[in-house]
Amino acid sequence: MLDHAFESALIILFQTDPGFAGVHFFTGHDDEDHHMPAITISSKSEPLAGSATVFRAEVTLLIESEAHDNKPDDHAVFVEKVRARFASKADVVAAINAGNRVHLYGYAFAGSSQDVDGARFRTTLTFKAGYGVP
Repeated sequence: MLDHAFESALIILFQTDPGFAGVHFFTGHDDEDHHMPAITISSKSEPLAGSATVFRAEVTLLIESEAHDNKPDDHAVFVEKVRARFASKADVVAAINAGNRVHLYGYAFAGSSQDVDGARFRTTLTFKAGYGVP
């Protein structure tokens, strides 16, 4: 349940940014066809040092674009827009914490990968985060 609250808080972070108008958002719990462009956010959390209120999460952002409607450079611009949204940690932490769903302590990006098939460009960004319940 906490994973879903954290994923939802991250989706709100994007939805309140006008630069992401027209993007479809999904959580790791959604089981529906993705309309492009899309960002799917999924997280796996575990308690930190046995705490019931502080957690460590591994978060995956799956960024997808329709390959028939976009060029690789278009997808790269979309991915960079996502990275730019996370560039100011202070702004992201303040925005997440203002929603009062979870309390984000901090995060650090851990890696990325890219994939393409006949229909979609996909980029996966992963980061580690520390968060708690408000």
